[in-house]
Amino acid sequence: MLLPFSLLKSRLCRAVLCLHATALPLTTQAQVVLKAQPVVDEPKTEAKPAEPVKQDLKASWQTQKEARALTLSVPAPRGQIVDRHGVPFAQNRAANYLALVMPYMEGASEAQITSFARSTIDNVNRVLGKSWSLSDEKVLLHYKHRRWLPLVFSVEEGLNVEITPDMEEKLGPLLGRSVVIQPAYMRHYPQGGTACHIIGYTGKTRPLPTGPIVDGDPVFEEMEGREGIEAAFDSDLKGQPGIVNVLFSPDGKRLAEDVRRTPSPGRNVVLSIDYNFQKYAENALKKHTTGGAMVIMDVTNGDILAMASNPGFDLNEFVPGIRAKRYEELMKDPHLPLFPRSFRGEYPPASTFKIVTALGALDSGKVDAKTYYDCDTAMEIGNRVFHNWNKEGEGSMTVVTAIKRSCNTWFYRAALESGAPFISNMAMRLGFGERTGIPLKAEGTGFVQTDAWTLQNLGSKMQSGDLANMAIGQGRVLATPLQVCQCMAGLGDGVRIPQPRLVLQIQDMADRVVMAYEPKDRKRIDLNPDHRQTVINGMVAVVNGSGGTGHAAGIKHAEIAGKTGTAQWKVAKDQNLAWFTGFLPAGKPMFAFAVVYEGEPGEDVSGGKKAAPIVREVFTNIFEKAPADDPMLLAMKDVPKASIVEEEVIEKPVEEIGVARPVPPPQQPKKGIGGFFRRLFGRD
Repeated sequence: MLLPFSLLKSRLCRAVLCLHATALPLTTQAQVVLKAQPVVDEPKTEAKPAEPVKQDLKASWQTQKEARALTLSVPAPRGQIVDRHGVPFAQNRAANYLALVMPYMEGASEAQITSFARSTIDNVNRVLGKSWSLSDEKVLLHYKHRRWLPLVFSVEEGLNVEITPDMEEKLGPLLGRSVVIQPAYMRHYPQGGTACHIIGYTGKTRPLPTGPIVDGDPVFEEMEGREGIEAAFDSDLKGQPGIVNVLFSPDGKRLAEDVRRTPSPGRNVVLSIDYNFQKYAENALKKHTTGGAMVIMDVTNGDILAMASNPGFDLNEFVPGIRAKRYEELMKDPHLPLFPRSFRGEYPPASTFKIVTALGALDSGKVDAKTYYDCDTAMEIGNRVFHNWNKEGEGSMTVVTAIKRSCNTWFYRAALESGAPFISNMAMRLGFGERTGIPLKAEGTGFVQTDAWTLQNLGSKMQSGDLANMAIGQGRVLATPLQVCQCMAGLGDGVRIPQPRLVLQIQDMADRVVMAYEPKDRKRIDLNPDHRQTVINGMVAVVNGSGGTGHAAGIKHAEIAGKTGTAQWKVAKDQNLAWFTGFLPAGKPMFAFAVVYEGEPGEDVSGGKKAAPIVREVFTNIFEKAPADDPMLLAMKDVPKASIVEEEVIEKPVEEIGVARPVPPPQQPKKGIGGFFRRLFGRD
């Protein structure tokens, strides 16, 4: 009896188109053009004759049952996932498995049926050196209900094992009657682990049926998206299954096969991600961190150009499914390789939040560009002592120098003078405390403490200690790296926050754009231009000014405006975080970015030492490896550098220069106060 699906490897595989992307450049407004090419089977080589093997039972192929007409579904190949230039992240390929064909054995006992299956599989095992098997229960169930269809037996740990061309050649004459090649579509991730947390992976939609055949039963296992873009755009990617009709005569002979509908491949999903940007970010994170993330956004349109998390994993480990032992290893890994830190990780934003505090304080009208506060080593608020990272006083300074030097005590005073509503409102205005809206599940929300929340949950408005903590990005405030990057995109623009865009287009097989996600504003922020420029002056000085905390981020290709940050994180494990965020060029922002570095227990970290060098490495690669005629380089060619404001730090008391203190003067820490309230905030 010829297997009714022998045509699947020849006729159907050639009929079904596999998506293949050509690497065509895509500007912000241009459309990606993807081309389709047919699946090409592996070339067959002449099989060498194998030694004849005996079977325990000679089956009669003369079927005495009634004729059968089967209508079966042929799953479609999933669509591609590609970067903005057409570089493929997810594709398909044809895979071959070994399957058992059960003939009708008139009058055979259950023992004879299972013996036939074991004998047939043992013959294959002897040739290939395998130990594959099928349970008697599975064999009998299949024989009773589905013997017209192949039953895959090249299975290990519950996962189908692909047959290589060499293995197929070794099997020789064993193939064709009781043992056949069963083709199927397999997902393939050509870039391995690159962008793994964005792309996601697939899994079986459901196990193959085991009962009586009904119309529409699939020929092989269907797959569905489980994580990432694979899950979020599953309905677009999965395509339309084909339909094949197969007719058998009463004696079991295949009379006809008719492909009623060819499988229609799924649609292409075109991401905003730039493969090179993503790879540079991932490589830098692997080199410099055991845990961390980096996000890069286009300030002009919100395109997410890179969204990297370290560590990651190889997506191909999930094809066709992941082995239980390996999945357990990934789940128990203390560095959490499956966790997408870039958009799901919620961290204290540390001194990167001082940008929010500065803007909120300036907006309040209680602080302006010429307001001086002392940058002391510590400050007593209520019955608690709040420290600066620098153990030596730095004199009186304005907001520009306070940003450059990341002076904690300056920002405590500015926040207390301005009041909690101005700080928390500015934070929410800049996108903190709510998801950005990217189409990936379980995006982190972050958190911003407000008077309303505090009153509802703690019975009073925010206390001065809570506000001081929030002013420097500690306490209850939390943010994802994506949110911090989004904030910088808003500051870089000044008028609106662009909606973060991860997917540009959905395309069909005829290269038609069936869905385009146009750039749009998420919200208008309309920052005061003078306040914005004051803050940017401080951020430019962070990287380029004398004594700035972020010198290690500087590159020769463009001027970076940035902000360092160091946060207490897992206090019990003595683990801290390092941040660096900002945008470039400072004079005409095009790219916003955020980096978070997870320190190891006991490690001495700071944003300037740990996170800033990652930014320098990534953007140096971006500029130096781009072609000379790259639009990015051309657009930045004539951007003037911002003027660096180097303000004098006044050493004499503030009262002597005619500026009143908004809060009581700082006092040195009192002896005898220990524990939590005396822990030193890390250097920023």
